[in-house]
Amino acid sequence: MESDTNIKKKSVMDLIRFSLWHEGQACADRETFLEMKQHTVAGLAASALQEMSLPEDLKKEWGLTALMQAANYHKLLYIQENLPLTVPYVILKGTAAAQYYPVPEYRSMGDIDIMTRREDYEKACEMLLNGGWHEINCKDHSDEHRHREFVRGGAIVEVHAYFASLNDPAQAEYLDDLIIENITPSHVLPDPVNGLALLEHISQHMEHGLGLRQIIDWMMFVHRCLPDEKWPDFRAMAQNIGLEQLAKVTARMCEMYLGLPQRKWCAGADEALCVTLMDYVFNCGNFGSKWENEEHRSKLITYSRTPRAALKLFREIGVQNWKAAQKYRILRPLAWLYQAGRFFVKGITQKGSIVALKSEFDEAGRRNRMFDALGIKQRSKGLAVYKDGKYVKE
Repeated sequence: MESDTNIKKKSVMDLIRFSLWHEGQACADRETFLEMKQHTVAGLAASALQEMSLPEDLKKEWGLTALMQAANYHKLLYIQENLPLTVPYVILKGTAAAQYYPVPEYRSMGDIDIMTRREDYEKACEMLLNGGWHEINCKDHSDEHRHREFVRGGAIVEVHAYFASLNDPAQAEYLDDLIIENITPSHVLPDPVNGLALLEHISQHMEHGLGLRQIIDWMMFVHRCLPDEKWPDFRAMAQNIGLEQLAKVTARMCEMYLGLPQRKWCAGADEALCVTLMDYVFNCGNFGSKWENEEHRSKLITYSRTPRAALKLFREIGVQNWKAAQKYRILRPLAWLYQAGRFFVKGITQKGSIVALKSEFDEAGRRNRMFDALGIKQRSKGLAVYKDGKYVKE
């Protein structure tokens, strides 16, 4: 007998197939709606609502969610088209992904992500400030920081100093150079480069929580822009950033579960790995939303393949938890000790903690093996950052 979790997953996948490809039958309930909402893909089912037998209150709630999503799409599109910027820039993710959907409004929108030429980065930030935008989450604006965030009227713009988040500095430089070289007055990347950015976006969120939205972004790009005859050129680009395997496995996974029409170039992907990856996506939720109430222990184990990686993460989380370190910068180098103390005290005092810790360790091992097989970036191996005019490993 199928578990409730598997039934819910199948219901979500079947509804996505029906909504995007008109394949199979539309069947859903409140659990389906809540799961899709958690992955920020509930709007995909907008056109299928009238074809499903749903309680009237659920149909209204689902329809309102889709309507609000569409309204937010058009609001952000208007803001995006009227940014107070005169320097060249390009849009990443967001509407750049939505253009491949059958109806762009089906794609849930969050922040507006832009990238400029390196010499225009500070100028673009200054233009936003002068145009009435206010900076949030301020940091000292040294080169190693990936982006700056600005808010106005409930909308957030992230201006990227660099976009790639990879282990290899040469691969990161290749992707960012490719993006910058293809900035045009249209603010839209050519399809192959845009697809490469969407693929790397999956890699970026793999450790912290990958949701269906990132997977569907890639799937719709593959459907629209990556037939068999275009694969050789795209493959060369994916190899240059170490993500050929991720491209194949995610595409094949979409064929198996989400209705993507089949193509030859991903036919040889490891289907067991596809199964593992889809289970992982459902366990995460969008941006790891299903992990929000979990302790940091499993993340610490997952990332901490080396003592250096463990120390770095203990310090980061320690600063978040230690109010004195937030107030006095001089204490921050010692935050790892504070967090290590919290970690081990809780591990000793909480009932069943040893068993839970072993379970989390085993789960972390499975995740790390999946990450290795997919060839994606891993924080424990050190990330490439753009600093002092060059890409280096932190």
